[in-house]
Amino acid sequence: MIDTRTRSTRNTVIKRSAAVGAIVILLSLMVANTRFLSADEAVAVIPTTFVAADFAAEHYDGIVDAVTENAMPLTELAAELAAAPETAGERLGTVAGTDKYAISVDATGTVTAIDDRFITLLVDGMPDGSDVRIAIGQAINGTALRDVTGTVKFSDFPGQTDYQQVANEYRTLTVARVVDKLGPVTIGQRLSSTGVFVTNSGPAATFMLTPVSIEVAS
Repeated sequence: MIDTRTRSTRNTVIKRSAAVGAIVILLSLMVANTRFLSADEAVAVIPTTFVAADFAAEHYDGIVDAVTENAMPLTELAAELAAAPETAGERLGTVAGTDKYAISVDATGTVTAIDDRFITLLVDGMPDGSDVRIAIGQAINGTALRDVTGTVKFSDFPGQTDYQQVANEYRTLTVARVVDKLGPVTIGQRLSSTGVFVTNSGPAATFMLTPVSIEVAS
């Protein structure tokens, strides 16, 4: 008589052996179809931390070039805004907030006032009562520089903090690359500036420029 316990044990061993064999085959197939990365490749696929200062430094020169290339005389912009205040901004600039548009401009004028925030210019051809100011300190609008090309979107950044920090870094770069290189400015001196004006960001007669260049005019 066959011992049923022996038969059961043999069946169990056979089943376990088959299962182990199947697992070995499966693992072999998985290994065969797995691509192993080198150390450099592994580093490359790891998400990098966003650094606003690096982003701003990489893109700042491109913004300067775009503003310089597309700048229109401030006197012409003032005339356009006077003629069509509701539509001129949208037609001539890029969105820079609710009902605000960033427009590239240039202006030449005589310095009438200076403080740690602005250089005020008297620009020939501007409407009477116009207040033209070049921002040189904390008044520098980094958001205007970020938005003026129309190519940067909020979705390009990890979050709101990074989006705003890039604007702050553009302000820092403007101080370092434009304002700090200007040298002493005196009342009565003539200056030329190319920069960004944002509509609906102050009193109607005020034109504040965030500069990408400031030069002594002849």
